[in-house]
Amino acid sequence: MKESLRIRYGFDLPDGSKKQVDLCFDAKNFRLTNEVPAKPPFWTELKFSQCANCPLSEDEHKHCPSALHMAPAVESLKELVSFDTVGVTVTQAERTVHVETSAQQALSSVLGLIMATSGCPWTDRLRPMARFHLPFASEAETVYRSVCMFLLARYLKSAGESSGFAELKDLYENLHDAIARCARVFAAGIEAPVRCLAREPKFIHLTYRDAS
Repeated sequence: MKESLRIRYGFDLPDGSKKQVDLCFDAKNFRLTNEVPAKPPFWTELKFSQCANCPLSEDEHKHCPSALHMAPAVESLKELVSFDTVGVTVTQAERTVHVETSAQQALSSVLGLIMATSGCPWTDRLRPMARFHLPFASEAETVYRSVCMFLLARYLKSAGESSGFAELKDLYENLHDAIARCARVFAAGIEAPVRCLAREPKFIHLTYRDAS
């Protein structure tokens, strides 16, 4: 049995009931290991509103990997309205975080974590950030973490090359430009994450393969 890591989202709903979303990840590569539905809903099919720049083929992938893993969480919380106020407790090995927030913000955090770890070819670039998941991070925290990840990725890719430190120094000198680019990516929000990444394909670049 593979060693796994778990992040639990516990929801205190407006009607007094409680719901729980458990996300389990492979400890080595932090890919989502949750079982997918035996009978997925129609909207998980790849042909249903497939992203314009999706490289997956319907012949090999009947379902969108992100949508397939989102389905259980969406189904369990489908009674919520976006503006409902919910209590959310996020339990990780390192910490427990509790917030009172809108259902929209709560689901955004859950679905963003799923998207980064479910196998989507584009959002998989965010998997290393998901490994150090910071629930309900502010915009400034997200920008800072993204810039740091970008700089670390460039350093690891150039490690062992004579130009490695020069390239890293150049990136630091142009940090303001890097932050501005990162801000543009996140300004579009969760509604179009794939399109954002497509516009900035080199920005969030670190993958586990790069780091190996």
